[in-house]
Amino acid sequence: MIADLMALQEIRSAWKGVEALRERIQVGLFASVGLIGGVYPCSVADAAHNLPFLHAYSVLNDTLQQLASEGKFACKSIFLGKLLQESEKVLPWNDFALIKSGADCRNDLAHRGDVLPRGDCWRYIDAIKTELTLWGILTASE
Repeated sequence: MIADLMALQEIRSAWKGVEALRERIQVGLFASVGLIGGVYPCSVADAAHNLPFLHAYSVLNDTLQQLASEGKFACKSIFLGKLLQESEKVLPWNDFALIKSGADCRNDLAHRGDVLPRGDCWRYIDAIKTELTLWGILTASE
């Protein structure tokens, strides 16, 4: 779906960063639980999982900007909300409502510090990954 191979490679590389953060956070939290006697504050674990959540929405934003710049849909804005709005009826979304819901949570986190539970973070991240894979931006192995 993205014609610019350099841009496509950048997006794929950025997504690898999302996956690497996920793994590092999981390993780090499991390791720290063993070190401090099996108790780790859930709020700290949730906050840690919000980092890759933000990063995933950044990758989605970059993807939508690139698709708009290549003429896949019309939008001159760089802002996620507007990009989502303008792409909704044009791109082959699998679950637009879920992606939009996550974008609203992303705004709550970024602008008000509302931390999402880690399970919600991964539900939204997995939804973004599904969209990017269905669009041919990520491969099934990424």
